[in-house]
Amino acid sequence: MIAIILSMLLSLAQPAPTAADATVVVSGTTASVYLTINNPTMYAIYVVSATSNAAGKVEIYSGDKVAQELTVSSYGGLELKAGGMFLRLSDLKSALTAGESITVTMMTDGGVTIAATAVVKN
Repeated sequence: MIAIILSMLLSLAQPAPTAADATVVVSGTTASVYLTINNPTMYAIYVVSATSNAAGKVEIYSGDKVAQELTVSSYGGLELKAGGMFLRLSDLKSALTAGESITVTMMTDGGVTIAATAVVKN
């Protein structure tokens, strides 16, 4: 019984997924967010949605098509980059200028949030 309780407590103490190296590239009336999602947990995570303080709409993209989710393997990472998977911001609330920072919050299917501060590039 003690082993089961200890196992449950250790699983709750796992580090949370994070995002790093976030940048934004503006193209006309939309912007693309590139970043790396790190998953230090023993389970794969599935990012199913995102929001941003800079846009009315954030979509997950794979190449030039909308995707349903981003899959980040256990103990792994996923790089969102041009030509691959990325987050597309539309309905921008204001013009984004180089050097400005915006916030992007991703949500997993399990309700975990992953926040990132992204810097706008030229």
